[in-house]
Amino acid sequence: MDATTSTQATPPTLSYRSLGEPEEVKEKEPAPSRVVKTTNRILQALTWGILAIVLLVWAVVGAIFWIPLLLRAMLRFSISLIEAMFMGQRPTQAAKILRNAVGFYRGGFVVAVEVVTREDVPEDRRQPQGESRLFFEVFWAALIWYLFFLWIGWIQTSPLDVWYWFVSIPWREAFAAVLERFGL
Repeated sequence: MDATTSTQATPPTLSYRSLGEPEEVKEKEPAPSRVVKTTNRILQALTWGILAIVLLVWAVVGAIFWIPLLLRAMLRFSISLIEAMFMGQRPTQAAKILRNAVGFYRGGFVVAVEVVTREDVPEDRRQPQGESRLFFEVFWAALIWYLFFLWIGWIQTSPLDVWYWFVSIPWREAFAAVLERFGL
């Protein structure tokens, strides 16, 4: 052997598997039967079908909430920008809120597909916002859309007329059976 062939030989390597605990020998699982394969395909098709319906609902409902959320975030950012310029600062928190608002609609699609199709989705570690946040968002969206429809002329009634209409509904008669069930 000459010097060139001995330097080109592969160096010895250590196998870390041989240094650790012996691995358990796994038994081979039998191949799934034809019935199991067919059932899995049906369940997968059903899952994708339901996901498609959910995405269609999100396309409408998400847009209903997204547009008022964008308006509020833009207004908040504009006011924060003016205030920050007078104070010689940067409106970083308002910018973060604006970025989150812009990504809200797309994020709904991404999260829905990711959570349904992936098996290893990490758990959400954020604290829940509470029911008051949802109530506020519904109220805000309803207010924005009401004002928009009032502005374009699709709605002719004032908020006071809507309130009188809502109060005038005979709620007790409508839910009489439920109220009697609970003894009220």
